[in-house]
Amino acid sequence: MERKKTGRPSKGERHFVRAKLPVRLVRALQEKAARRGMTLTDLIGELASKETGIPYSNQEALPLSS
Repeated sequence: MERKKTGRPSKGERHFVRAKLPVRLVRALQEKAARRGMTLTDLIGELASKETGIPYSNQEALPLSS
């Protein structure tokens, strides 16, 4: 019997980062992310990308198989 994979596809190699930010700032970021239809993580990734110049992709492309 073959097991089905569940959950989201991998976004590739990631490093967990934890930060304590003012509640007001986090709420503003959450609201902005919700308005844009994205996760808070992806919004922060985009903002960090703009600041550093390092590209951020919210979902790495998965290889197509034939």
